[in-house]
Amino acid sequence: MSSWLRAPFHFTSAPVSVLAVLTYAVILACVLYTDELYNVPRNTKGLDVDRAYADLHQITSRPHPYLSHANDDIHAYLLSQLEPIAARHDHVHLSNDLTSNASFVAGGALKGQTPYGIYFEGTNILVKIDGTDTPLADPESANDGVLFSAHYDSVSTAPGATDDGMGVVTLVELARYLAEPEHRPRRTAVFFWNNGEEDGLNGAYTYWKHPWSNLTSRFINLEGAASGGRPILFRSTSQAVTRAYTSKDISHIQADVLTGDSFRRGVIRSGTDYQVYSVGLKGVRDPMQGLDVAFYKNRAFYHSPRDSIPGMGYGEGKKALWAMLETARGAGLALLNDDATADDDGSLGVYFDLFRSKLVIFSMQALFVVNVVLLVVGPIITGVLLALMMVATKDKDAGPATEGEGPDNKWHRIKKSGRDILGWGRFWIALIVGILAHVGLVAGYINVNPYVVHAHPHIVLVTSLSLAYLALVGPLQLIQHTLPTSPSSQKLVLLLEHYFLTWVLLVAGTVQVHDHALGGVYWITAWNLTAWLVLGAALAEGAVRGWKGGEAAGRKSALDLSVEDDWGATDGAGRRLVRGVRYDAPEDLLEGDREDGREVETEPTEITPLMHQQRGPSELADPKYDEYGWWILQMVLAVPVVVTLLFQLEYLLLQALMNTLTDGSSVLNVYASLSALSLLIFLPVTPFVHRLHHWLTIAVLVVFALTLTASWTAFPFSQERPYKVFFQQQVEIGTPSSEMSHPSPPAFTSQGADGRDDIDDSAHSPSSTVRVWTTLAGVSGYLNDRIVPELPSSWGKDVQCAPSTSRQGLTECKWESELVPLPGGNRTDGDDVRWLDVKTMRLSETHGMVFVKGTNTRGCRLYFDRPVKYYKIHDIESDGANVTAASASGEFLPGYEVPEGGVKEVRLWSREWDRGFLVEVGWDEDAESGDASANETLEGHAACEWAEYASASEGGSSPAGRTGLIPALEEVKAFLPLWAQPTKLTDGLVEARTRFAL
Repeated sequence: MSSWLRAPFHFTSAPVSVLAVLTYAVILACVLYTDELYNVPRNTKGLDVDRAYADLHQITSRPHPYLSHANDDIHAYLLSQLEPIAARHDHVHLSNDLTSNASFVAGGALKGQTPYGIYFEGTNILVKIDGTDTPLADPESANDGVLFSAHYDSVSTAPGATDDGMGVVTLVELARYLAEPEHRPRRTAVFFWNNGEEDGLNGAYTYWKHPWSNLTSRFINLEGAASGGRPILFRSTSQAVTRAYTSKDISHIQADVLTGDSFRRGVIRSGTDYQVYSVGLKGVRDPMQGLDVAFYKNRAFYHSPRDSIPGMGYGEGKKALWAMLETARGAGLALLNDDATADDDGSLGVYFDLFRSKLVIFSMQALFVVNVVLLVVGPIITGVLLALMMVATKDKDAGPATEGEGPDNKWHRIKKSGRDILGWGRFWIALIVGILAHVGLVAGYINVNPYVVHAHPHIVLVTSLSLAYLALVGPLQLIQHTLPTSPSSQKLVLLLEHYFLTWVLLVAGTVQVHDHALGGVYWITAWNLTAWLVLGAALAEGAVRGWKGGEAAGRKSALDLSVEDDWGATDGAGRRLVRGVRYDAPEDLLEGDREDGREVETEPTEITPLMHQQRGPSELADPKYDEYGWWILQMVLAVPVVVTLLFQLEYLLLQALMNTLTDGSSVLNVYASLSALSLLIFLPVTPFVHRLHHWLTIAVLVVFALTLTASWTAFPFSQERPYKVFFQQQVEIGTPSSEMSHPSPPAFTSQGADGRDDIDDSAHSPSSTVRVWTTLAGVSGYLNDRIVPELPSSWGKDVQCAPSTSRQGLTECKWESELVPLPGGNRTDGDDVRWLDVKTMRLSETHGMVFVKGTNTRGCRLYFDRPVKYYKIHDIESDGANVTAASASGEFLPGYEVPEGGVKEVRLWSREWDRGFLVEVGWDEDAESGDASANETLEGHAACEWAEYASASEGGSSPAGRTGLIPALEEVKAFLPLWAQPTKLTDGLVEARTRFAL
């Protein structure tokens, strides 16, 4: 074969550099390209995307939280779209559920959260489509139906196009699709549009109160935790239901078990309705198996005014909607019609996608078994192959090369030992340098520009990747240049050490799989397997090298990393040791070039040949093994699979985490995750990097310098990736004495003639506003330095800033404001504004009642200074003068009762406006440590919430004069910098509260 044909296969700088660059470039380009949204196809197979897109415009024209009249408008619009479907088909049934009430305790599942009580009256909408297979559809035989769930409320500061408008219209379109006789499913489908999700998953909890909840055993929940993009399979309960994602009807998928692991381990702390359905009701309903599908990109717009159709970008909204429609239909049909998704023992699965087109799925048990096999069999087979290679080179390695001259002294032996250590330790040196370099990079980001990833994620990504390359390649190339060894030998040794590293990681990963069922370590399994295969190929190469290489190829063992100049000469010539002959090679020969050398006779020894050895130029110039082709196979085995999996993970984490910092997430977690994955991405190529061209390293160094400078100097927020400002106002109310509790309330009668307690409501004087506080929260520095000073209401006020108590990681600034909100309703201004009615009555030493009613709202709260052990909501009747307690309402859901430690907060939600809540509470009979005696007063705050404001209510069905006004929020919207957006701090944008005592 001519030299120019052999050159591309030679283990030299040019071919190695070209293949490495092409491999990484193709992988990174494919991951980035396939991550983009695809156009809506012409054939949507029965789904009307334009109609669904029109529905999306209707329900996202303004914010519609539970505490808004716009929410009622959305409820009415959904009914107007669903009623004709049910009217046309006998197998379709509609339920406008205005009777399901429930009490439950939530909030204690996540670490650091305090449990609180909830009473909720639902306004959910359900559609049932009967299945065609009687054994599957008959509720008497099996509850084998499938629940499709989405919530139709939004937060008060966002139209909710992604959260959860696209989920809502997707279910409407799927209901139309499945209602048609030709698309009718085998199993019963229950479509569920719930209300109140944004205030604590309330609507999902009341699903258990509806009789149709007995029909379903599996579910698919559609959510939006960001704004636009492609929906991802957030989490899955089991392997069987995850198989639904392998449906041929889903052409573009995104799924990774790592996101589910993050939820289960508490890394992701947000909640979706999934967690309600997957738990079930203790002793009543088994947990349902199902899928949580959600949008996750561009979280900077999440819960902000930019969570809108225009906010997703021109034409991107319809693409994102089609992605959700296609995914929901494909997975939903598989759950409804396929038996493979129904054969469910609850066992967890491991899954991930490849280039958004193919789902790889297998059981957690299979992952564990494969890991154990690799841990045991891998080293054994490697040892056998290593022994075979050593046998193949045994004769060639017999007898040490002699040094014709050079001192045999202690210093010489020390230098030789040091060089041997560097020869075998260079991989670990590079790894340590890489780790330290990234520790420095992360520390730099945290101290110099901690939020830059929010608006400039790709600059941060390139910086991290380029540093990983430099930190690994630089030391290996420097050591090879300083202490050169055989390139093939160094490759083999690095492959051995690389395999050992993956084996150690596999041990740790197997422990996580066994102890914690973490399937997200699947990439370690793939990495160890490929490292083992490539090492096997290298050992086979070493054996061939020993058997077929002849004397010249066998002068040094395949694992001999001793440097070529054991004399320590400084004349610049590389010296190769030959038995009885010293060969001085030109320096460039050390890089594998075939050049003439000069032969120098040494003093004869006992091993010097009797006859003078004639050595031609080619023989003397090639004392090392010339490698062709093997390295290509080894790089193809080592790099593509692992780098694809790791870069997909890194890009997923980048998109998911980059905008979480303004929510208070840890800066360290974001940059440390990116740095760790960047370093791992370049580890598979380290056995080959000593053959990469130095100009490639210089180019990467330039890129790193430029991106590092940009990332440390760029402003971290922009209009496309805005800063979040969390808003709330608190109104402190001084209630007239007739509305406050008394030791013996004169207007209370202990028992009515009909056996019911009566609470006098004769006093109707207006509430007295004591003062109004405006509170803003956000990441420190920008909030108090750049946001608050721009708001006129803060000028000249005592602005108090401190770490937030409601949102960890954020800073809160508050000041007393003259911008007083109004609750709306019949009376919206003047001195006659009535915010709250609050009344109390002591029933016994450990029991009492609190009545609270807000104007033009349907959400209130009770805050207690010490825990209450139970609470109960009573139905009430009012004749205009008295409030009458009737029977109890909203029984506790099984498994969600008040915990032993009690609760200090009860949240109350009514489906009716201007309705009061009568709450009976009880506390400990015996005094506890640090608590007051049971005979002492139980004190606390009664509050109600408002979430309507003028700019969000315009165009709604409720008259402008009836909606609430929040001028402080309008001020924030008017004077925020263009790189910032407002969002809610909690359920109510305004909370009016007053003290009470029992």
